[in-house]
Amino acid sequence: MSIRYAIPMLLVMQHVLSVLIVGQEPDKTIEKKAELLTMQVLVVDPDGHPIENATVFPSGLRTKVEPGSHWGWSEPLHGPIPKLQTNAEGLVALPYPKYVMEEIEVGTVTISVEHPDFVSFREDRSVDDQPAKIELKIGFRIAATAVDAETGAPIKQDLYGLVSGEARLSEWKLSENGNLVSPVFEPNKTWFRLIKAKPGEPNLYSELIEIDPTDRSRVLLRDVKLSKGTRVAGRLDDSVTRPIRNGHVAATIVRRGSDGQEFNWNSKWMWYDKTSIAEDGTFVFESLPTGEILQLLPVCDDWVPLNPTKEEALPFFPDAAERLSNTFSLPQMVRLTGSQVETILKMKPATSVKVTVTDQDGKPLSGVEVASWPNQLWFDGGSNILGSAYSISDWLIQSRQDGQPNFTRENRYSAKTDEHGIAVIHSMPPGRTEGLFAFIKGYEMPLNGTDREIRIDLKEGVVTEVTIKMQPEGTDVLKDEAFEGVANNQPEFMQLLEHLRKALKW
Repeated sequence: MSIRYAIPMLLVMQHVLSVLIVGQEPDKTIEKKAELLTMQVLVVDPDGHPIENATVFPSGLRTKVEPGSHWGWSEPLHGPIPKLQTNAEGLVALPYPKYVMEEIEVGTVTISVEHPDFVSFREDRSVDDQPAKIELKIGFRIAATAVDAETGAPIKQDLYGLVSGEARLSEWKLSENGNLVSPVFEPNKTWFRLIKAKPGEPNLYSELIEIDPTDRSRVLLRDVKLSKGTRVAGRLDDSVTRPIRNGHVAATIVRRGSDGQEFNWNSKWMWYDKTSIAEDGTFVFESLPTGEILQLLPVCDDWVPLNPTKEEALPFFPDAAERLSNTFSLPQMVRLTGSQVETILKMKPATSVKVTVTDQDGKPLSGVEVASWPNQLWFDGGSNILGSAYSISDWLIQSRQDGQPNFTRENRYSAKTDEHGIAVIHSMPPGRTEGLFAFIKGYEMPLNGTDREIRIDLKEGVVTEVTIKMQPEGTDVLKDEAFEGVANNQPEFMQLLEHLRKALKW
């Protein structure tokens, strides 16, 4: 049996965030590899000429029965993500799995194509397209130099660029004379910011610059001034019991495109950061871009963020304030003005889930991994598992170094059963309905409609108790036919909610 690796639909078009949201599969060994098929992909330039040595790889999968769903590539099940080079005819045979899980067939592959001389490509193509023809666009590059706004000294090291809707951090090149050159971007209006990021020092930022590259292959910015941002000194409100354990704050900044610009994911400039919470409840962000709205979500053991009220959200995100929902944990906000701002973050007591897992005969099963996936939602941004966080500064620095970016992937919402078949998941947000999944090799949860999970109602001050009876693996198989009369016959808005719910799970 396999578990989906899913990318939330809200974030499919955000290259920066897609890595954030991909669910982490429970630790296990998959002995039987999935069946792989191949589809022909043809890559050409705007004149129809084949492009050689373009890198092609699958960055997502959609099923035939749920074309609105989006799945990631599971390396334990499908092997390493294949990254292949086109030949002289611009062709490549791209592998893809026949099934995303059990017997649910793949109908569409999200294909990514990269070439240093063209705009990167990422779109869906049907597996029936033979070949799937992809035309790469001619774009533009940004070339920039920067100076320290306080001293006027040129900045020749530790200089980085970040544009809206892009995460191709490693493709920016910094020369010894301090000239920073970007990869090729699509010729649309773009938000751009220069950053100086050096470990142990506060970041320096430029103003947010809007670039219109119309009819230009290169945009040159000389001696852009960079200044220290706003320091954020915060603490958790006094109702949160000290000492704080296992706590951190996830932070996000989202800037939309200019007035009159059509809203889309690529028109947004986004910044992410994280910091730990001390035992006394205090936390600090040393330097964040001044003038922006900062969204903050704190997590720690046995406490969860308190969602803002409509009145609290109105000054920052008036449109979203009219439709607040308790389905997600929502951020608290502060405007970054001056050299320092102070803020107090509100939290409320979390709740717990006590899960008893048995075999088909009612005997307790030990060592079963039980997991849930409560989500947080950023205003004007995407969603991910509550507490998920990472630092763009770290990613910028590591983009020029070896090693993987440091990403806080939340594991606090999972536990393993003891000898009595009991597991307790703490730190769950009350007042919501969440999914619950159990896994152990050799067993599976019974099918529940079109999935293998149960839904649990989390109440304040009450430990929710549930029992899951497992069955031998392979007792039944989820097939495409299971979706007939279920997902496809729901009202449109219910189908969307179902896709979102499933996309946000492990």
